[in-house]
Amino acid sequence: MEENNSCTIHVVLFFALCIALCSGVWYGLHVLESYREEYDFIVNERDNFSTVMESLRNKNKTLQSINNLNLGDVGTEADGLDFYARVRELIEENSMNMISMSANDNNVLTLKLQGNYYSLVHLFADWREMPFASRITSLRIARDAQAPSDFVDVDVTLEAWQNK
Repeated sequence: MEENNSCTIHVVLFFALCIALCSGVWYGLHVLESYREEYDFIVNERDNFSTVMESLRNKNKTLQSINNLNLGDVGTEADGLDFYARVRELIEENSMNMISMSANDNNVLTLKLQGNYYSLVHLFADWREMPFASRITSLRIARDAQAPSDFVDVDVTLEAWQNK
């Protein structure tokens, strides 16, 4: 009987050892799977972070490029008479014919011009280089049918910057 009890105990211990071993393997696989999910999450976050960092580097390069531009002394408030005189001078320098010019008290000029299209483009470039900030608020360019092909009629409204 003692032999049967001893054999039974060995068999029970063997099955208990097998169950413990299987449970340990199952737990190890479960922990390994959770580590794999955490690893995948971290890799995904690293990729997202790299993308964001690259975007920020590109924005920083753009901002540095803008800061390195020599913008000159733009931003001084325009005096109405100086603005009017400078605009008229640039129109004459660029060989444009001024048909009419009207001004109001808010440093806004409404101009009707005629001339060569390329002279008009140069005039716009010269307006950008004026010593005070200005903007074109409306523009109409039309070609006159009886005139040469590069001759244009222009209605433009130019506004000088004012500190309000």
